[in-house]
Amino acid sequence: MGRTPTRRALLGTLATLGAAGLAGCNALFDDGESDGTRREDGTESGSEGSGGAADRTSASAGTTAATASFEQTVSLGNPHATAGYVTVAVESPAGETAFVESLELAPGERRPVVARLPAPGPYRVVAEAVDGRRGTFEWDAEERLDGLSLTLSAEGFEFWRTAVCRGACRLASGGGEDEGGPPLTGSGVGRWYAPASLVLRNPASAARTARVGVELDGRTVLAATYDAPARTQVEIPVTYRTGEYRVRVDIDGDGDSDGETLTRPWSVPDQPSLFVDLEGRTTGCGPANSELVVLNADDEPHAVSVAVESGGDETLFAERWDLAPDERASVVPVEDSGRYGLRVRVDDGDPFYSSWWSCPPRGPATVIVDATGGASVSQSRL
Repeated sequence: MGRTPTRRALLGTLATLGAAGLAGCNALFDDGESDGTRREDGTESGSEGSGGAADRTSASAGTTAATASFEQTVSLGNPHATAGYVTVAVESPAGETAFVESLELAPGERRPVVARLPAPGPYRVVAEAVDGRRGTFEWDAEERLDGLSLTLSAEGFEFWRTAVCRGACRLASGGGEDEGGPPLTGSGVGRWYAPASLVLRNPASAARTARVGVELDGRTVLAATYDAPARTQVEIPVTYRTGEYRVRVDIDGDGDSDGETLTRPWSVPDQPSLFVDLEGRTTGCGPANSELVVLNADDEPHAVSVAVESGGDETLFAERWDLAPDERASVVPVEDSGRYGLRVRVDDGDPFYSSWWSCPPRGPATVIVDATGGASVSQSRL
């Protein structure tokens, strides 16, 4: 109930801005990033149970049913351990409001919404959280792309144009055909409902080309060439099958740098998405869910020590907290997404070790001291 007055004030502000056409976009707006639930065949079933009138407001003050003919998906995500109330607005070059959406996102939640725009072309996006975090983005909406992704970050928002490339999509070009057509069907080991995907990210202002090869047990699963437009992430659903994959990405140069080849192992489904930065020539597992919460759920005080280690056993972070009953502490010990090791010690007891994936589909992690004085690591799965 404590959040209600703030939300009402924000919605009132949005109503005023909608009537004024969001002149200059000098207004409050908030963002997040979101994914719908996917069935086993990879199709989206939408978001259930969280899109009602109580936590969502949508408007399109500058767009009528007659002019809204171009649909794009705007995905909003909140990788943090606390809920976020966000608003995103899209403004046309003429200063008209083409789209406004307000959502309350649970910790770790990502949700897609449909934006009906008048036509492809340039738009200005303004996003703001209820706590004042803000971001803007110049969005060139193209027919060959699917939409826009926004993720609530520590200081503002992260923006990407998005495309999902299944089979012979508009971004797939010559240089190879996949054998059998991904995504590869499951093997019966485990059961999961969204395909593991390779995501090509191009943060540069110029387009790039990536030649992709994926192998499993010596068999080619995918061999194709993809265009990666500027400021765009291209998602390629690859497989439903558990296994240890080998990924090769040949990245063309952009005129300022030579091309480069990246070769990486990829463990599925432990890492549901392998992200490749075509400019930095690095790999990861998605937007970092790097917030770590330490909670003393016991009715006695405890000293809790936590260390974060890299895959090479290098200590990246170490801290100790003296926590009263029901007290919690929150920290962001790393910036990059990936798999880390956690070493946890309660009082003067023996330490225990756990893995921490700081990336989707896992949400924020919590170290919990229970009523016995023991500790465990809990991490939600989106």
